[in-house]
Amino acid sequence: MAPKRSEGGKGKGGKAGNNTPAHEDTEQEERLQAIVLSDSYQTRFQPLTQETPRCLLPLCNVPLIEYTFEFLALAGVSEVIVVCCVHADQIRDYIAKSRWSGDSSPFTIETVLSPESVSVGDAMRDLDAKGLITSDFLLVSGDIVCNVPFDKVLAEHRQRRVKDKNAIMTMVLREASPLHRTRARAESAIFVLDEETNQCVHYEEIKTRRHMKQVTLDPEIFKSHTDLAIRNDFIDCHIDICSPDVPALFTENFDYNHIRKDFVRGILTSDLLGKTIFAHVVTDHYAARVRSLQTYDAVSKDVISRWTYPITPDSNMLADQTFQYQRGHIYKEDDVVLARSCKIKSCTVIGAGTVVADGSVISNSVVGRRCKIGKNVVISSAYVWDDVTIEDNATIESAIVANSAVIGENTCILPGAVVSYRVKVGKDMIVEGDKRLTAVGGTGEFDPTVLGEDGKGFVYEDASEDEDDDYEEIVNSSGLVYNMASLNVSDSSFSTTSTTEQARHKPRRPRPSTASNTTAASEDSDDETFAREAEASVKRAISENHDIDIAALELSTLRMAKNAPFHELRAATITALMERISHLINSNTFKTKPAVESVLNRWGRLFRRQVFEPADQVDLLLLIQRDCCRRMQGANILMHAVNNLYEQDILEEDSILQWWNKEPQRTENAEMVKVGELVARWMEWLTNADEESESD
Repeated sequence: MAPKRSEGGKGKGGKAGNNTPAHEDTEQEERLQAIVLSDSYQTRFQPLTQETPRCLLPLCNVPLIEYTFEFLALAGVSEVIVVCCVHADQIRDYIAKSRWSGDSSPFTIETVLSPESVSVGDAMRDLDAKGLITSDFLLVSGDIVCNVPFDKVLAEHRQRRVKDKNAIMTMVLREASPLHRTRARAESAIFVLDEETNQCVHYEEIKTRRHMKQVTLDPEIFKSHTDLAIRNDFIDCHIDICSPDVPALFTENFDYNHIRKDFVRGILTSDLLGKTIFAHVVTDHYAARVRSLQTYDAVSKDVISRWTYPITPDSNMLADQTFQYQRGHIYKEDDVVLARSCKIKSCTVIGAGTVVADGSVISNSVVGRRCKIGKNVVISSAYVWDDVTIEDNATIESAIVANSAVIGENTCILPGAVVSYRVKVGKDMIVEGDKRLTAVGGTGEFDPTVLGEDGKGFVYEDASEDEDDDYEEIVNSSGLVYNMASLNVSDSSFSTTSTTEQARHKPRRPRPSTASNTTAASEDSDDETFAREAEASVKRAISENHDIDIAALELSTLRMAKNAPFHELRAATITALMERISHLINSNTFKTKPAVESVLNRWGRLFRRQVFEPADQVDLLLLIQRDCCRRMQGANILMHAVNNLYEQDILEEDSILQWWNKEPQRTENAEMVKVGELVARWMEWLTNADEESESD
């Protein structure tokens, strides 16, 4: 933690004291801090991020966080604070051993643990509580690649701050064509900017799954801004210059969790805060965020093609790298052994110690260090990390193969597949593009039809994708490969209308933007609206640590207002609680049993006001079972949840037996049967315990 300031110093949000010399006050204003969020708070890179944080995943053989630090050095940052959540020890160890912790580093660097953070909002509130923000700061994630000169951007921000203390943020946006490969395919955003000042007056996310093509503007906007530009041609890589007021605003508004759809939208629609946000549009430099497998592929290709110059493989960002550039965008390190008959084609990176045997062809790919590539292997548009073994006649196309994996002889890895650390795929296998293989067991299992009889690993199954994840990317793409035919949102034609309804938009209650109140009311059914609001209410209670009685009262009031049945209330509560349990497990915060106990010991008591009859208990069990069908560790979660609620006397033994032995819906499909396998053992224990009790 930063040292405390003296009474005469400048406190957070305050003014310089009488004892502070003028030159020290000026120096405080000129300092530029940077906050690096090392966690993405998403699961898009699973199962890779089960073992390694996203910011340490290699891009062109360099950990992602190195690109972020290079950008911060270019921007003139003097102090860097890295916020660590998941895999914090790995991140701290890496930084401690890196050149950025040495005497020659252009900035000081500090790591801050925030283990309970589950969103950007949580991290910002934690930083505010620690008092670490003392000046304007740059807020970035640990997965950006950017070569934008920052002098002009920073100067404009500071000039605005001098004129208007309410100007709290400048968003850096990169102009790009609608189908640019570094744009997130599944979602887009509308920025409405004042053409003269670049003030952002409206922000709205567009999800392709909603087929939204209208933007609704508050008529009050037109009274203050006569010339507006409605832009949907930006790559938003989440590079923001923020004032010290920003963390405090997160603390004051616990609904703010996402930086754009919550914070920015909340500020722009608030009549009370009076804060303003601006944009700086980049047209002739590079900036992108590696936020998905699709953008991982796109940014890698841009680095190889030198669009990010001077950040290129041959700049040798790591101290021990020896890449040299060759014609055709080929980069090779020293000690690469290539057989005479192998072919290394354009746009390829090969790390030191790698051996490529006769007849193999590598094109448009990145190969890490110490890899052993057999004879007649074909690697095309793929990413092979360190210490990988690829046996003779194998084919890898548009896939990721992580460290120490083994690909057997005559095996084909199809476009979109992900083979995680230490997985072995046996010979003569075909790994489909929708498969993700991991050596760390989850709800998946060893499948010899995928891995081969001599394979090692599991088929990874993750049905708990974040609501914020790229929906179309999950459904219509195979990771690195994107189906362009699925892009059905126009980036150029959006109609605009005026209404005051948008001013009442609540950030944590997303809803479609429409041209009229009537249309808005018809977008979602009452059931969907209630489910969404009830789930949000439970999540808010958890994040803000509400009193259990207050949380139950809010849910009861909402149910009566919507005239919703208790079944729907139980379903929404289960969804919110199970999502929290899954997050604690997926982020490696807790193992399954402690995660279930952490959530249900406190929040399971909500069911005391939702479950009244034995039939309600059976319904609750079915809801939990169905939800667990789509969760990692679903079978474990179900078993421990049943046990926990039984011990709390929320579930009675007779109701559990009714559910297990007589309820036909419990075995309505294969997924329901599979997720209940571990409960069978628990039922044996329960039965035996009863028999022993009767015997006594």
